Amino acid sequence: MENFGERLRRLRGTKSQREVASALEMPVTTLSSLENQTTIPRGEVLERLADYYKISINYFFGESQKELTVTDAAQAWLQHLRESAKGKDTVATQSNIILDDQVKTKIAERLRKRNAEVSNDE
Repeated sequence: MENFGERLRRLRGTKSQREVASALEMPVTTLSSLENQTTIPRGEVLERLADYYKISINYFFGESQKELTVTDAAQAWLQHLRESAKGKDTVATQSNIILDDQVKTKIAERLRKRNAEVSNDE
């Protein structure tokens, strides 16, 4: 089964690392280390690679998604997060954009309204 680096190397095809690194505005050494990497990077790097190759981020996960297992430590951490958030308005986002308190409040209000609509439909 291919790992992340092998998938990335296959996407590059016959292009040189220098050519791809230049297009991605990253050092050649960074691209080289990514191609030798067995684990999948997160965030902006992964998004830039997917955008450049015009593929879904899921491509990099491939069959490895089936191998993921939940550890006891991960379950304990999730339980801790759930308990600390009970009774609080919590909005989690994955974004490079900083949201001010007014925008966060509007998001929370819309989510409450949506949740109420869903509850009423059930």
